[in-house]
Amino acid sequence: WRGMVGSVLMQRMKEENDFAHIPEAFFFTTSNVGGAAPDFGQAAKTLLDANNVAELAKMDIIVTCQGGDYTKSVFQALRDSGWNGYWIDAASSLRMKDDAIIVLDPVNRDVIDNGLK
Repeated sequence: WRGMVGSVLMQRMKEENDFAHIPEAFFFTTSNVGGAAPDFGQAAKTLLDANNVAELAKMDIIVTCQGGDYTKSVFQALRDSGWNGYWIDAASSLRMKDDAIIVLDPVNRDVIDNGLK
C-alpha cells in the first residue's frame, strides 16, 4: 500500500467500505515484519512476512501489488506447497499463463465468472 497501485487500491477499498466485508484481513510485508498493520477493524494488527510461504498458504485469497519479482519468487513456491487459493496480482508476470484470467470487469465478466467455477 506504499506504492501507487497499492495505496490507490487501499484508499478505494476504504472509501467503498470493502473491509467491512473482510473481517479476517491480514496484511503482509517484505520489509517491516512485525510492524503495525493498517487498521481497518481487522483482528490481526501486525504485519506478517510476505516471503513466508507457510503463512501465505493459510490464506484463501491473496491480493498483491508487490511487483513481478515478488510474484516470480513466491507464487510457484506457494502452488508447490499445495495452495489452491486465488492469487490476484497487479503485476504482469503471470498474465500469459494458460490458467490466468485478466480481470477487466465489466468488460470480461463472463470470463471471470467461468474462471471461478
